[in-house]
Amino acid sequence: MIEIKILEIFNRSGLSRIDFANKLGISNAVLSHITSGRNKASLDLVTTILHHFPEISADWLLLDKGDMIRAELAYNPEKIKEKLLSGIESIRKAADTAALKLDALEQEIRELK
Repeated sequence: MIEIKILEIFNRSGLSRIDFANKLGISNAVLSHITSGRNKASLDLVTTILHHFPEISADWLLLDKGDMIRAELAYNPEKIKEKLLSGIESIRKAADTAALKLDALEQEIRELK
């Protein structure tokens, strides 16, 4: 049932109900009616969800096939590792620059004495 899946997407989003509804261009009341099963989700709402949450698989949402998150956007340890290593390198460069500045300031202080 697509309405239950919309509730799953909402829960995964980390947004408040109001923020989630606003992002989709609907009221909180309409969201409540859809997620409770009182109303059906329109095709416009489904396309809006897929637009605003590109990681969500259309096959999962519409056809109940596969995983919620599109495979190409799923957890990728190698990409995470690359980002972390890049961050470490940036920190090392900043630390080296700071160390050089510190050395220069210490030298300047020694010369002032």
